[in-house]
Amino acid sequence: MAISGSYDHTIRVWDLEGVSQGVGLDRGDQDRCMAIMDHGAPVEDLLVLPSSESQPQPLVVSAGGTIVKVWNPLTGECVVDLNTKHSKTITSICLIDIIRNDELGKERISNKRLVTAGLDGLIRIHAADDISANLPYLHGVKTPHPITAIRASPDGARFVVGTSNGIVTVRQRAKIIPQGVSLKRKARIQAGTYSYFMRGADVSADADDHIVLLDKKRKLKSYDVMLKQFRYGDALDEALNGRQPDAIVAVLEELGKRRGLTQALSNRDEESLEPILSFTTKFITKPRYSPVLIGVADKLCDIYSGVVGQSENIDEYFDKLRRHVKDECRTQKSLLRLIGQIDAVMCAGMQAEHDSG
Repeated sequence: MAISGSYDHTIRVWDLEGVSQGVGLDRGDQDRCMAIMDHGAPVEDLLVLPSSESQPQPLVVSAGGTIVKVWNPLTGECVVDLNTKHSKTITSICLIDIIRNDELGKERISNKRLVTAGLDGLIRIHAADDISANLPYLHGVKTPHPITAIRASPDGARFVVGTSNGIVTVRQRAKIIPQGVSLKRKARIQAGTYSYFMRGADVSADADDHIVLLDKKRKLKSYDVMLKQFRYGDALDEALNGRQPDAIVAVLEELGKRRGLTQALSNRDEESLEPILSFTTKFITKPRYSPVLIGVADKLCDIYSGVVGQSENIDEYFDKLRRHVKDECRTQKSLLRLIGQIDAVMCAGMQAEHDSG
């Protein structure tokens, strides 16, 4: 008996009795065709499941499209119609016989696995011990390239994968246990221990699993921690010690939103007032920082106007602040006059163009 599959979606069973001896060669192809089965898609690969105690007659597995079917070649009946988890065409299937020891390490247990691979780069492993169980899905592996062929060694220790870009990969078990050698029984993990809590942490995700990536918690700056603790004055001092204008302005802006700017600026002595006065005096004319620092300067003048004259250093900063603000106002007035003159010239030009037209 021979079995063939084709891209015309059919699987044919042929009677080869007497062919080797030259008997019946005059019989036509239709006479030798015993059964025709319709897979429903172009057949890419065929596999024969040998008979066993639970399976008295051999079965044929056909793969094509994204489905796998199991047939009885004698009756032409479809035994199992398996809709796999492949998203592209299945190109190859193979049967692997895995031999393991039982839990006591005495008897050898044989497990059959049906492996499918396709152009989506996925390798799917199904249990084939009991065909009546509809080949349950066990495990899957994702590869970076489309797969064209797979095969396994007779002992199941090596697995070969061929891809569409010409690469052949041979995978081997990390540790091959020869027959007759019993497996060491793992000690049972006690509940409540650290090992029991961390069990399964090193298991890799399946190809179909949805992996949720947790963002690493960003470490807060020291002034951010103080802001969360409502220590507004300490947060401002910490930002000033960093000497980063963007960070200082960000802290001042956050204090304004929290209505804690007055609290952060109040109750300062000469040593703690000097840094904020120096920063405000230096950067108040910068367009990038002036919207925030104008409000800060106004608050400083309101809070410390009653102590002017008690410290020469503080008075000097306030005087610098006054001069910078006065110079900036003078510059702004000059720019406004220039803008007015430009607008008048452009308006006169447009009017003359309109009259001439």
